[in-house]
Amino acid sequence: MTKSKKPGETWKGHVSQEVKTRYEAKKYHKILVRVKQDGSDGFTRDQIESAAKQAGQSINQWIIEAIKSSL
Repeated sequence: MTKSKKPGETWKGHVSQEVKTRYEAKKYHKILVRVKQDGSDGFTRDQIESAAKQAGQSINQWIIEAIKSSL
């Protein structure tokens, strides 16, 4: 006998990618940040990742904090 699934669940009980995508679209705004690979923007992706790691934050958290501190 198989368990009945809730809408959006996969056969193992995990939420499907479609459900995650709909939730994310409803709850978040996406803002794309592009960084040139050659560093001609004045910094590189590695520098951003390193700064976030040193702060003990994800890149997203680190960028949000940087924006908040400049407002």
